[in-house]
Amino acid sequence: MITAALVLSGCSSSESGDAVSSDTSTSETTASESSASSSSAAAATPTLRDGTPFIGERTTIETGDDPEAPSISVSLPPSWTHGENIPAGVTDALSSNSQEPSGFMPNTTVTVENQGTATKDEVLAAARETIATLDGWTEVKYTEIDVDGQQGFRLSGTWTAPNLDVPLYAVMTVVAYQADDNSPVYLVSFANQFTDTTNMQTSNQVEEINTSIEFG
Repeated sequence: MITAALVLSGCSSSESGDAVSSDTSTSETTASESSASSSSAAAATPTLRDGTPFIGERTTIETGDDPEAPSISVSLPPSWTHGENIPAGVTDALSSNSQEPSGFMPNTTVTVENQGTATKDEVLAAARETIATLDGWTEVKYTEIDVDGQQGFRLSGTWTAPNLDVPLYAVMTVVAYQADDNSPVYLVSFANQFTDTTNMQTSNQVEEINTSIEFG
């Protein structure tokens, strides 16, 4: 499902809100290296790695019809909105309103999938293997993270998307969510990508979304 979300996003153009947004080579050091979610409620004013305060407002992520699925929220930057045309298999999509020179619209797709009796380690390992099957995928950085008390990883890299003549830089935040020992594990993924690796504003926006994930 993660791969499907990225493939759909890679086909997007300036007229589509179903793509995923991503970090640049510069942004990768900000977004992908953040090893913990900003949901650490200890900080009165959540900030980016460079100390810049979050500028977005918290928004609830659509997680589908499963009553056991986790409730999720993030800080959504002012220039981003929820997508209207959500592709099949994706529970929610967030879209930037700023088109890149390539014609690509930075976006984030979110998927929430019940993994049944699989363990957290199994879910995360399978997710990383799936991402590696993307056309031309080159992994740049992998970091194990804790997201609001849940086990996960942040992975960045580049891949070749259909109908685009420029590579896409992707940042994936993937979490194995489990409410308690008697509950199923859910694969929660935030797939982010964009093409302009020099735009620090987009980088910061993606970092804000990725590091502000909260459950419950």
